[in-house]
Amino acid sequence: MADPTYLIVRTTAPAAAFKRFLAANNACGGVISAASLMHEIVALEPGSQPLHTWIALFPSMEEAKRAWADRIVAGDLEKPCPPLALAARAVPAEGFPSTMDFVPTRRNTDPGPTQPPTLLLIEGSASDQGRMDKYRDIILPMMKAHRSYYIVFELGGNVEVLSGDWSEAIFAISRWPTREAALGFWHDPTYQDEAIPLRLDIGKFSVLMMTGECDDV
Repeated sequence: MADPTYLIVRTTAPAAAFKRFLAANNACGGVISAASLMHEIVALEPGSQPLHTWIALFPSMEEAKRAWADRIVAGDLEKPCPPLALAARAVPAEGFPSTMDFVPTRRNTDPGPTQPPTLLLIEGSASDQGRMDKYRDIILPMMKAHRSYYIVFELGGNVEVLSGDWSEAIFAISRWPTREAALGFWHDPTYQDEAIPLRLDIGKFSVLMMTGECDDV
């Protein structure tokens, strides 16, 4: 069974080196979903660190790993330190099993207008599952109301680290039809005053906002 997989590359290399990486990997065998310089990425969660970021979708986990090992030209990104490269399975096109149908996916959510979307990259760890469940009970209906859904939803740390160091338990990418929709959700009083306090003292999170390249996510 195919398991479409996103390859996410993040780096502190100079901007010129990242631009050379983009040019060299325009035909990498995957569909490029996003590519942004760090100054184009917005840190929504305090303490989040924007890095040059490239995201591409491959037909399978093996294809993503093979591309990173054999085809992708990453040499320019090795300084000042190796890039972070993660492979994370995409949310299945058919969505999740019925027991998880409350999670917004492309199958159960209206994607909104056809245009390059906005993506939120979320990662972190939490120590209180009960409070995180209450947090999600608030945010998931809000996401659907803003026509947002997950394209990556990993809550158990099932992410392949292909380069660099990464040890978070949560990794997700949510897709929003517009930047205004994403910011409308983020600044909504319900999110700020009811949802965020549930997770403030039980873990550390990063939330970054960037523009997608195409509308096929």
